[in-house]
Amino acid sequence: MSGETEILQSGAIDIHAHILVPEVHKHCRPHSLPTLPLRDPGLTEEQRAKALERHNRMVSIQYDVDERVQKMDAAGVAMQILTVSTVHQTHDWATPEQVEEFEHKSNDWMSGIIKKNSVRYRGLGGVPMHDTKKAVAEVERCMCELGLSGIQIATFDGGREIGDPVLHPFWAKCQEMEAVVYIHPRGNRGERFLRNYIWNSIGQSLEESMALASLMYEGVLDKYPELKICMCHGGGYFPYNLGRINRNYREKLGQASALPRTPIEFLKALWYDSCVYDEDVLQRLVEIVGDDRIIMGSDYPVGNPDPVGFIKNCKFAPDTEKKILRDNAKSLFGL
Repeated sequence: MSGETEILQSGAIDIHAHILVPEVHKHCRPHSLPTLPLRDPGLTEEQRAKALERHNRMVSIQYDVDERVQKMDAAGVAMQILTVSTVHQTHDWATPEQVEEFEHKSNDWMSGIIKKNSVRYRGLGGVPMHDTKKAVAEVERCMCELGLSGIQIATFDGGREIGDPVLHPFWAKCQEMEAVVYIHPRGNRGERFLRNYIWNSIGQSLEESMALASLMYEGVLDKYPELKICMCHGGGYFPYNLGRINRNYREKLGQASALPRTPIEFLKALWYDSCVYDEDVLQRLVEIVGDDRIIMGSDYPVGNPDPVGFIKNCKFAPDTEKKILRDNAKSLFGL
């Protein structure tokens, strides 16, 4: 059996792998959070040069979808589920008309990648969440015309929390189309988060926790129980703060009546990627939500350089390891 054949038959599936669309990224790059350190007056010229070199390298890697196959083979990855990097290619600064254009072009680009190499890639599109009707229409286009497997949205999208009742028709369409919905932050631009990369180290996990809370408290998870939602970065802080969340559910006025199910029941209805960077944290997440709800994610190319090795270092039982590396993704995406 050749090495490539072996990888395709038993290799891992990576749900968290980013691309950039050159025609769109050129407009978004000046507004992206990763460029902020390049403008930090406190940096020395040497530090600025190193930051610029790394940024350019990460951008170049995300443009590529051909040479990365060799890197996938070396890492034991059979397939990547591709998503546009919402941090590098952010459009929260743009007009509604620009957002629609950016998402449309990105989805067409993604579709071309998948059609060219459907053995190694699947893709998730994006939608203009500021207009629910247009978001619904783009979900249908992605699933029915472009051959994509679902949608990626930000943790706060279209100027709203993602559980906002205005967006419920979007969630209804995703459930109807059996579209996987992957949730990934764009980065928090609040003044408190801009120094020392706090937007990344702390802010991303906070964003993910807020998204989970919105889906739970604003009725999305109860109203649309067949949704296929995957949270990036292990769901942020939410799963590990469950003790305090449960305490509020039991003791605070109106909390229990606002939720028809307990918080843990909602958590167990979603999927989570494994990109948490710490074996103990991932082991705890498996204990909380179950080993059938975790899918390997690398955050390629900016995240975990050895995602398969990370899972193996957790010393899970062989069946659990197999589920996380491959089987759960196959089930979620119908592969």
